Order: sequence, then C-alpha cells, then structure tokens
Amino acid sequence: MIGFVVVGLGMGRNRARQVVETAGAELRVVVDLNENLARQVGEEMGCSWCTALEDALGQSDVDVVLVMTPSGLHASIGVEALNAGKHVITTKPMDVSTKACDELIAAADAGGLLLGVDYQSRYVDNNYRVAEALKQGLLGKPILGEVRFKWFRSQEYFEHGGGWRGTWAMDGGGSLANQGSHLIDLLLWFMGVPKTVYGETAIVNHDIETEDIGQAILNFASGAKGGILGTTTFPASPYFSAEVHGSEGGVLLDAVLSGEMRVFGDGLEEKLLAIDNSLTNVVEDVVSALENGTALRVDGREGRRTVALLENIYRSAREGKVVDYHDG
Repeated sequence: MIGFVVVGLGMGRNRARQVVETAGAELRVVVDLNENLARQVGEEMGCSWCTALEDALGQSDVDVVLVMTPSGLHASIGVEALNAGKHVITTKPMDVSTKACDELIAAADAGGLLLGVDYQSRYVDNNYRVAEALKQGLLGKPILGEVRFKWFRSQEYFEHGGGWRGTWAMDGGGSLANQGSHLIDLLLWFMGVPKTVYGETAIVNHDIETEDIGQAILNFASGAKGGILGTTTFPASPYFSAEVHGSEGGVLLDAVLSGEMRVFGDGLEEKLLAIDNSLTNVVEDVVSALENGTALRVDGREGRRTVALLENIYRSAREGKVVDYHDG
C-alpha cells in the first residue's frame, strides 16, 4: 500500500476521500493548521491527524504528500516534503512563479522522487480522448484551440478563507491563475507551447490585487491560433469549456470537468470513443507510477508550463504588447 498524507483540508478534504476510495492507496494522516478541522477530517477518514507537517513527515509509512494549501505555499511545503524523502503532488497551479516551480523540480530531481500537479481535468475521459486524437493527427492540421469560462465569485469569497485569494503573493494571479488554471493546462496539453502571447487583464468588479477578467491570444509553432478568456464577474457560473478544431474535424468540450462533448467531422466521434483512458484521478496515477513505473500524467515540468504561460500573459498585459514566449 502507498501511504499518503494530505496537507491543507479545504480542497484537501476531497482529495483525502479520494485516497481512501482508491485501491492501492492508504490515507495515513491529514494535516491542517486548524486543529478542529484536522481532528474532524481525521476522524471522518479514519486516519491520524496533526497540525504540524514535520510530525507527518516523520512517519515512515508516509510515501506521498498531497499539498492542497494556497498556491504560494506549494513550493515551501513541497520542498520540505521532498527533502524528507517523500514524493509530492501539489494542487493547481504548481506555485505562483516559475522560480518557485524550479525549486520544487530541483528538490525532486536531487532526491529521485516523483513530483506532479493535480489537474483533475486531465483524467476526464473525453479530455484525454481529445488530447490523444490531436497527438495522433485525427483532427488533421490544428487550426484553433480556445478555452473559456464565465463564473461568479463574490467579494466575500476573496475576503474569507484567510484572505489569500486574489493576491499576487499567494494566488499568483486572479481569474486566469486560479479558476482558469485547469483550462490553461488543457490548452497547453492540446496545442503545445505558444510562440507569441498577447494578454489583457482588468479588475472591474472586485476589490482585489489581481484580475477578475483576463484574455489572451496565442500563436503556436504549428501555425494554429489559441484563445483564452476567463472571468469571475459573470452573474452566475454557466460554463467552463474548451474547443479545438483542425482541418479534419472539431470538438466542443462544453464542460471540461464533467466531460460533456460535441464532435464534428465524419467518423471522428467513433475514433474518439475508441480511445481508452486508464486513469480516473491523480491518486490512481501516483499509485500506478510507484507500483508500475508509469509516467505521471502531469509531472513537475509539465505543471510548470501553465505557470510560465501565466507569467507571459501577465507580462504582455503589463507591457501592452505582443511578447515572444519564454519559459521564465
């Protein structure tokens, strides 16, 4: 059995349950600074709990640390865990800067340990099918990839939960970096790294440091175009979508976290549905990597790409011009 510890029990509570429900994984301990929350989740999940990470890292039966804290803490916590000889998976995004991501990667490389990022949309069947179809050329020459979401977030959302959301230091950005991170990762998975980036951001309906609306236009080496739109200013949260088409067909992923899909192109849907996705979540991915030697779906270097693209978008927005993409 692979022993897991979950650090940060906001988002981490769901991941702790995922560990409990996954074959080959065992939840050893949960960690949170809030003692009542740590105790409650520990009792709910039937595992140990503590408020200090070093106590969990001292357990010899812990193999993997899931870091589910605010984004700006991922590297510091992850490096501590890696230096203690534990494999590490962070929630998205990997951290708030490529510099912090590089610290994590260096620590993992030094210890010969797994490092990955939990982008749950990578495990949704239809998203995986689209990525594989693009890799196999089933859509023909790539023409356009877009990701878009319109969500609502109240001012209270940003003010509560410790006040880290919507800050550069802890959130690393706004609607694009936090809510849009899954979609940006999908776009990079589908289309590859861009050559040029043009971004615009604004704060229009919240009292925060970072953007509540962001847009970007990308140009890829293949000649394909890319688009990104994300906002938390919409009156509701009606969609979270990705779209891609090529010379031989197109796919609309109307809800990327649940897998709703529309397919256009002769015979394309049958080809897509023939593609098998062997993993359903990051915990299964880690168990397979450690037991069977398979590659993580999003390792540290892959996870870093989203942070690098965000940095390029924000740089373009600050400078007010198209920028050549560089990776930090």
